[in-house]
Amino acid sequence: MEHTTPATDTDALLAEVDALLEQADATAARVDALLDGWAPLPATTPAPLPATTPALRRLQRTARHAARLSALVERQQAALAAQLDAMEQDA
Repeated sequence: MEHTTPATDTDALLAEVDALLEQADATAARVDALLDGWAPLPATTPAPLPATTPALRRLQRTARHAARLSALVERQQAALAAQLDAMEQDA
């Protein structure tokens, strides 16, 4: 049985996954750059100053965004793997 999905569909999926991976890498690099400027706080450190609180919130949002992108990439990779498996079974 011949697979009816055009090759361009697979190419488009691969291009989208590559773009998402690049975004995830860029986000991870950004998080790493932000973390490089921070040292662990000792247990006796007072609460963050108002000026640092927005930066910490941005960092938390960036980390959540990176986690969502990573999960999206994993889901799309699984879907792509399933599509490739189906193509191999049809071939």
